[in-house]
Amino acid sequence: MEKYILSKSTFIKGLQCEKALYLYKNNYNLRDETSPQLQAIFSQGTNVGILAQELFPNGIDASPSSYFKMQESVFKTLEFIENGEQIIYEATFQFNGVIAALDILVKDTEGWKAYEVKSSTSVSDTYIYDAAIQYYTILNSGIDLKDISIVHINNQYVKNGAINVNELFTIESVYNCVQDVLPIIPNKIESFKELIKLKKKLDSLI
Repeated sequence: MEKYILSKSTFIKGLQCEKALYLYKNNYNLRDETSPQLQAIFSQGTNVGILAQELFPNGIDASPSSYFKMQESVFKTLEFIENGEQIIYEATFQFNGVIAALDILVKDTEGWKAYEVKSSTSVSDTYIYDAAIQYYTILNSGIDLKDISIVHINNQYVKNGAINVNELFTIESVYNCVQDVLPIIPNKIESFKELIKLKKKLDSLI
């Protein structure tokens, strides 16, 4: 399998600022250190994601052995699907130089459905594009997704005793919104790939 060029997070970074994407991919050593506050946000997102797995219990985990070996998850995911698994955590797919991990992939009586967990209390435009790059990658990997949803925190939830995950989380389908932005995804991918390769082209001229 060829090395991927873009991940879900770097695709979103490119949408937000192409210069930031270029510097991140070509001058990674110049990046700012992750602040304790930002790291706490990342950790919160991870913890919420694990908690949301209880919405679809008894799944199998396709996580890689380390963040730097994401392609392990691609092979695990394909193997799990071939073996008939119907609930996969951290399912990961790669297509056209893009790798995208999904929090929860579920197959029910209607077919495969994707769920991406966020620690926020609503669905933002960024989350729509986040879901769109996942949908694009998964669909082109041969999985006929019937729906894709954002799982976010219900800000009306009041804890009374043990956490009730069915009340804590709201599942909101973004399938129609994803279809609206999907046509621009392939062109954006090619544009970002060319941007990342620009440094190699410039180096070859020196």
